[in-house]
Amino acid sequence: MENFILYEEIGRGSKTVVYKGRRKGTINFVAVLCTDKCKRAEITNWVRLTHDIRHKNIVTFHEWYETSNHLWLVVELCTGKISSKGKNLIECKNSFSTTNT
Repeated sequence: MENFILYEEIGRGSKTVVYKGRRKGTINFVAVLCTDKCKRAEITNWVRLTHDIRHKNIVTFHEWYETSNHLWLVVELCTGKISSKGKNLIECKNSFSTTNT
């Protein structure tokens, strides 16, 4: 992980913290997930399933690292507000429901 610069925390779960980061010497930002090693089986399965997938609606997996206490995943940084996207989906669903009843 010495090749990455970590910026602010952008998310948190019960055993995972997500940081905005970037590889040293580049200008491209990524999301860096730091998770407890107790999630190894879950993380290994996720990496196995996603490492070759390239699709506009699926977060791109870049690489992962293991340190003495944690597993680190480097993935595509998704920006924007989920709440506004969710609102559009709800409006679309409501519009569809009212026009087809």
